[in-house]
Amino acid sequence: MLGVLTPCCPVRLCGIIGYDNRINDVVYCPPTVYETLHSTVVFFGGDVQDFTENMRVHRDNKNYLKWNLEDTARILHSHFPNCHVVIVRPSRIEFKTFSCYENFVPGNSGGVPEHTPTHYALHHLEKLLQSISEKICTNSVSVQAKDDKDKRITEDTITSTQENCSQQCPQKIHLDKSNLILIGFSKGCVVLNQFLYEFHYLKTLTPDDYTMMPIVSQIEDMYWLDGGHSGQKNTWITSRSLLETLTRLGIRVHIHLTPYQINDERRPWVRKEEKAFSDLLQQLGASVNRVVHFENVFPNLLMHFDVINVFRDSTGFS
Repeated sequence: MLGVLTPCCPVRLCGIIGYDNRINDVVYCPPTVYETLHSTVVFFGGDVQDFTENMRVHRDNKNYLKWNLEDTARILHSHFPNCHVVIVRPSRIEFKTFSCYENFVPGNSGGVPEHTPTHYALHHLEKLLQSISEKICTNSVSVQAKDDKDKRITEDTITSTQENCSQQCPQKIHLDKSNLILIGFSKGCVVLNQFLYEFHYLKTLTPDDYTMMPIVSQIEDMYWLDGGHSGQKNTWITSRSLLETLTRLGIRVHIHLTPYQINDERRPWVRKEEKAFSDLLQQLGASVNRVVHFENVFPNLLMHFDVINVFRDSTGFS
């Protein structure tokens, strides 16, 4: 049976409750065609990226307005048209610029991570997906509109999304039960790195605890898009034991880079750590796809953001 064709309509869901009452705002975009089974793309963005109205009034961030969370959802929808798309907004944005994913990984005031064996990040991810599923299928979607025009667009989008949910099939949407594609961009890669710590914790330190293994087994792909933060270590994970655990899980690893990060002479550890990360995974036999984009272009911040546009152009595996 053919699915229900849907438009690309990102919907803002505010105050989604996750693990232990941790709260995140998210942007959700439904798949183009509703069928029985879909994967879910979960994206963690970088510094600067925020809701449109916040970026528009910021002196510097307005220059990167096209990378707001809703438009980023549209880009990801174009890359993964048959997937649910969920963009997780950081729980705190320091000085309206620096993304802090404290609900997933401990860190300092600027969002530089302080990784720990477990911060219940996987628990939080699972609970967020459960709460999002409930919200979009119970007609309780709400977003903030800036003016009457935006309010009309918002109401149309909500109605369209809810109607498509109700037509999807007898079963409700269960994002927490779907296969998962996890994507981190820039600062957002700290969340993926924390997941690596928690994979290892679950598989080796608490092997008899099976409560979180279902969601781990649902993760098929992880994308690191030009990872970086302002700290001086742990931009990329280089622990052999953590990468051995990742390899054993059979998750496909995608690494997409630009000269903005790996050729930054002020931060030589970024290049060194990324090489160790990529080389060790390949030595361990992991499924790794590594691509450097814009190699012959002078590094700049626009290039860094543009990796979001181009990363799906190279999908082969080495």
